[in-house]
Amino acid sequence: MFPFYTGINETKYGWMDEGWATMGEWLISTMIDSTIADDYGIKYYETNAGKETDAPITTLTTQLDGMPMFLNSYVKPALGYLYVKDYLGDESFTKALHYYIQQWHGKHPLPYDFFNCINVGSGKNLNWFWKNWFFDKGAPDLAIEKVKKKGHKYHVTIKMQGNKAVPIDLNITLDDNSVIKQHANIGVWEKGETSTTISFKSYKDVVKIELGGLYNVDVNKADNRWEAK
Repeated sequence: MFPFYTGINETKYGWMDEGWATMGEWLISTMIDSTIADDYGIKYYETNAGKETDAPITTLTTQLDGMPMFLNSYVKPALGYLYVKDYLGDESFTKALHYYIQQWHGKHPLPYDFFNCINVGSGKNLNWFWKNWFFDKGAPDLAIEKVKKKGHKYHVTIKMQGNKAVPIDLNITLDDNSVIKQHANIGVWEKGETSTTISFKSYKDVVKIELGGLYNVDVNKADNRWEAK
């Protein structure tokens, strides 16, 4: 739709086309079969993120080849779109996307046209995220820094070890083997925070906490697990 309806230059800006195709496949896979965990490309990004060849997404596709071209055209932008969808919510995200399509039907939008349209269409200034995810170099790396318990309330401090804004998902196992989940979108990093605290209440003892999700990319998962002593 995007290369042909809006007329983007997918040769120069592969991410403005293929990133949407990749995100679409991730979402549609679970609609077809809820047991599918479509992790297409995720491990490749976690292996290569932050390395010398890992160029910013906005690097012209014509200047890239091999793995950097694949990651910047498919996986990295798809993650960025998915994180914005999570941040805005489905209704606002769809509204913003439709605004972009309506404004640039057949007019050949450039990257800044896309960024500005999502900002205007959603009513949110996402420049902090566009810069962080699409322009800046670096790697995604979150860690469980500490866990405090006060009464029946737990406070889990998550530290950003890297410099890429990713959502937070906590899988919390209780002493009866039941699992509760906590989620925070990329908005927790909007003001440049390097750590944030997720709080929840449980009348059962927490046995372990695991940080991460299928699309929450992380270059070092060794510090994503906490176990009660």
